[in-house]
Amino acid sequence: MYGAPPQRLRSPEPIKPPATLPGDDTAKVEPYNDDCAFLTDRSGGKPMRDVSKAQQHTQNGDQKLKEFDTAPPSAKSELIIDGIDEYAAALRKDPFNAQATLKLALAYDKIRHRGCALALLGRLDQLAQSPKFRADATSAIDEIEQRRKWFGGYRKDALRKVGRTGN
Repeated sequence: MYGAPPQRLRSPEPIKPPATLPGDDTAKVEPYNDDCAFLTDRSGGKPMRDVSKAQQHTQNGDQKLKEFDTAPPSAKSELIIDGIDEYAAALRKDPFNAQATLKLALAYDKIRHRGCALALLGRLDQLAQSPKFRADATSAIDEIEQRRKWFGGYRKDALRKVGRTGN
């Protein structure tokens, strides 16, 4: 004890931090999907417009997405699919509906399908080029510019797609 060399102390093993912290959703961010298999009817001919049914489908889609924001994780996938189906049905009833086009792009953005969202924003830009649909499409594009959180990960690309400069 008194004449012997001191005992060597062991250094403790380092504590590894947890892979994800409880309640931390930023670690689970999935990459964007750039593919788009958005179905479009290219049968030719003049599309039949049913504006009232399109508005009804758009309102149903709005309700589904509102429920999606507050739903438990187990029910979210079904609600977002239902919301996307409602917006797609609205576009089948009225292919020139700028609000349904914008809301479908936002729904695809929520599930990180960048390719589909950008394709729909391109469609919105085409609507803005038409004199008949310019007013509605331009107001939807202005709304994109005003809401800076929309299309956050690729905002410059989204603004470029609708014919505006990315800021």
